[in-house]
Amino acid sequence: MFVTYPAIFYKNLEEEGYTVVFPDLQGCVTCGKDENESMHMAQDVLGTYLYEFYVDRKPMPSSSDIVNLTTKIDDEDKEYFSQKGSFLSLIGIDLAAYVKKVACKNVKKTLTIPSYLNEMGKNENINFSQVLTDALKAEFDID
Repeated sequence: MFVTYPAIFYKNLEEEGYTVVFPDLQGCVTCGKDENESMHMAQDVLGTYLYEFYVDRKPMPSSSDIVNLTTKIDDEDKEYFSQKGSFLSLIGIDLAAYVKKVACKNVKKTLTIPSYLNEMGKNENINFSQVLTDALKAEFDID
């Protein structure tokens, strides 16, 4: 599942780099020492923010149209950010790939199956963990 959200990259006044704000995602903020690091950090914080929505199968927050946004700096923030050098960008992330990368540790599960299936599976050297993993991925439409 690939999602895209607009981000505002505010040029920092006192230090190098940018503060990145996602206006559609309350509290979703990060920073970086230059454009490249800021882009990377923006993608990471976006994945972190949306992780719970993805694993809980909740609807994703709606995304604003970037043409309706501006880099205008509020009066109280003018001491921190410069209008010059600030910019808008779309940040996208493949959430399925992100979740696999950051949360892919195995957990032990105890389950109950009919004894005849257990015997048949053992006779065929079936990896029960792999079968369950594959079935859950199919159920949740995950590659």
